[in-house]
Amino acid sequence: MKIIHLAVGLLGTNCYIIAAENDSCVIIDPGAQPDKIAGIVEENGLSPKFILLTHGHHDHIGGVKKLMSLFPEAGLKIGADDLEMLSDSQKSLAVFRYGDDAEFLIGSASNATEGDILSADGLEFRVISVPGHTKGGVAYLCGDALFTGDTLFREDVGRTDLYGGDYNILRFSLAKLAALQGDYVVYPGHGEFSTLDYERANNPYLSGKV
Repeated sequence: MKIIHLAVGLLGTNCYIIAAENDSCVIIDPGAQPDKIAGIVEENGLSPKFILLTHGHHDHIGGVKKLMSLFPEAGLKIGADDLEMLSDSQKSLAVFRYGDDAEFLIGSASNATEGDILSADGLEFRVISVPGHTKGGVAYLCGDALFTGDTLFREDVGRTDLYGGDYNILRFSLAKLAALQGDYVVYPGHGEFSTLDYERANNPYLSGKV
């Protein structure tokens, strides 16, 4: 498994391109700069099988519409309770950006549901439901890689004061991640990478200090 990372957009959203066998790939959270993302996909001779969204905030979905037009064979997945954010610029917060919010209005997607296994030519992405930052937040576990979106950051967690956020629910989601067996590389929605063992020991929201 090869993971290509790029930070996109004004908020530096972490977008991940995960290369599978037979030149397939999965794109996680293409939040902006779709032409740049598509260029990297094409430079590496890859064909997207899925676009996976950890949640529906504008800075994680802004590149989806263009990428779906460039790669129409790719399946788009998002947590069921965040589907509404793809058709509502108020709920996705896209309305608060400058300029036209049409790129954030996405016609269709299918549910990423707890326990689903999304297969991409030798790679398997397990869906973990982690609401709290948004109503339908999900994480994706593939091999030793855990893609946490804005649920879990290095030594921090996502905010819960926006539409769909709930700190008490987030605490249960964090406990679920902390209870996973073994260690994983944590690939968050913003900022530095980490490991789950490091977060268990050093993140106050996982270690019980807050």
